[in-house]
Amino acid sequence: MWLDVNRLNSILRLHIILLSRDSIMDKLLLCATSVFALSAGTLSAQDLQHDWNGWYVGGQIGLSQHSATYEDVDYDWYGSTIDLLSLGGTAGVSLGYNTVTQNTLMGVQADIGVLSNSEETIYSSDVQIQNDLDVMAKLQGRVGHAVGDTVIYTSAGLAYANFERSWTEFNDVPDTWPDLGDGKVGVVLGFGLEQAINERLSVSGTFTSSLFGENTSVNPDGFPLRINDKVDELTFAVNYKLGDVSATGPAQPQAGSPANFAGAYGGARLGGAFADISTSDIGYYEWGGTYDIGNTGGLAAVSGGYNWQLGATVVGVEAQLAFADLSESYDNDFGTADTSMEQLASIRARAGMAVGDTMLYVLGGVTSAEVDNVNESDTSGTYTGLTVGAGVEQFITDRVSWTAEGTYTLFDGQDDSDSADEGFYGTADLTTVAAGVNYYFGEAGRSTGAGAMAPSHDWSGGYYGADLIMLANEGSVQDPDYYESGDSYDVVSLGAGVGGHVGYNWQNGAFVYGAVADIAAYSNEEAQTVTGYREVSSAITAMATLRGRAGIASGNTLLYTTAGLGFVQSELEHAYLPSPNTSSFDLSDTRVGAVVGLGVEHALSDTMSVKLETLYFTSAEGDYAQDPVQGCGGPSGFDGGDCEMVGTDSNLSIKAGLSFAF
Repeated sequence: MWLDVNRLNSILRLHIILLSRDSIMDKLLLCATSVFALSAGTLSAQDLQHDWNGWYVGGQIGLSQHSATYEDVDYDWYGSTIDLLSLGGTAGVSLGYNTVTQNTLMGVQADIGVLSNSEETIYSSDVQIQNDLDVMAKLQGRVGHAVGDTVIYTSAGLAYANFERSWTEFNDVPDTWPDLGDGKVGVVLGFGLEQAINERLSVSGTFTSSLFGENTSVNPDGFPLRINDKVDELTFAVNYKLGDVSATGPAQPQAGSPANFAGAYGGARLGGAFADISTSDIGYYEWGGTYDIGNTGGLAAVSGGYNWQLGATVVGVEAQLAFADLSESYDNDFGTADTSMEQLASIRARAGMAVGDTMLYVLGGVTSAEVDNVNESDTSGTYTGLTVGAGVEQFITDRVSWTAEGTYTLFDGQDDSDSADEGFYGTADLTTVAAGVNYYFGEAGRSTGAGAMAPSHDWSGGYYGADLIMLANEGSVQDPDYYESGDSYDVVSLGAGVGGHVGYNWQNGAFVYGAVADIAAYSNEEAQTVTGYREVSSAITAMATLRGRAGIASGNTLLYTTAGLGFVQSELEHAYLPSPNTSSFDLSDTRVGAVVGLGVEHALSDTMSVKLETLYFTSAEGDYAQDPVQGCGGPSGFDGGDCEMVGTDSNLSIKAGLSFAF
């Protein structure tokens, strides 16, 4: 056996130490570095090609984050939208099957796990909200590049989760939701990397994001609550291959050639989408806060683009026009809430690695959407947002390919320009999953590829460089002590950044792993203001990350996954005007959270490379009191003790970087 027992024992001791501690930083470092550490310790002794074909079983542990949104649609609780965030651990087992053809892996995996996500919130001193997630199962398809002893892949499928929760109002029992629990089915998207240790054992690191549809519960007083859920997981797994082990060979990719993805193409796609359309009542014209309305439906799109190709590296630009059936309408105390998103246009860059007839790619760009958003006010119009995503494309013939991709867009919306009143702002976000076909123009007989190119660039050693960045950030304020009406306030900002990075890589055949640190300054700043009354503002001035990287090298190309810690300098404030005002809440802080992403890097020379990278960051919650600290009464005489509000930030970014080896 090629397993380094001493190193494995050291890593297991690290697991025990970190799992006994509560810090999100410790838990994230555990999940983000375990795969890299174990792989690095075993690869030096591994000299055989792994056979990925066939059945396997596995076990995994990791970190999970559950985001639940409670929507009080009938204004029983002043129309509040309550965002609850819980961090926990996950442990489970999996069963899967793979088949590999010319370095392209296709497979299916089923897994089930238990989660420790549990959040008990005392809301307005009169309500206890219990919000738990205990069991989750997923069934996913996987498509990836199997090069040497390494697989990098994207995944998509269905997820099931069991939520246990309740809303108990101590002083008004009929106005209670005693059982809000529900088993829900949703969509899961993900990506990961798997590395063989020997002919049967492999280790992997995976990020998945599961989005669940809306469920509604009605209490004895006849008031409904609508609940949306999202679960992010970062897991580390050990897998064991079942059945016979086929003959093995050198742990190097074959000297193949990628398909020719260069040139112009057009295509069509069908899929599904989920949009969260929001209205913020900063002016407190009704009951204040940000009101979210979920919209779920189908999506049809046409696209056209152009690719350039250098060896295994494919870069291109694509325009897409999409038509969606996303609409939701319901009556409330102030009339009819009516939201929809029906037409979208986007322009985005794609960068990928071609291996055989298959390309895995990342994408980033800008999307505009025609949004109807009528809820107390009319903030309808053209919303503009930042889009990131990942996908796979594979040739069927020399002109036709199939493609599947998932995207996420965060929109910076607009105010109610038709109203004489200030203070209504609309925003939205959108998740899509779609599959379709592309047709490549030009001469017939283009190459459809055969295997992977052997690595021709040495990625090992230190490097430094500069980054240009686009960033979309959402700063959120939550009022659990019911200082006003227990609402949340979400402020979205779009901006740009410039920064630098430094890192170090190790390389073993086609497997490249290492660490990178970066820091950047940003221009993100947005304020939602009612003159002379109130302002909720969010700005990101700087962000740094410390991440592990691991990926596959083919030709002069590196396709990699990355995960680690992010540090955001957030300027978030819920202020009463004119300032200064002792009733204001300053939620500014350096927030720490998890960051994950995908990237493609291409070597221009022995010492210079360029990259396109997309990242997603989410922070832990922080509690912030007034200065000076004040008691919390609330609009109905609730006594909540010292008043605090909760602040969080999440963002997505697109990075273009230039690196130099040293």
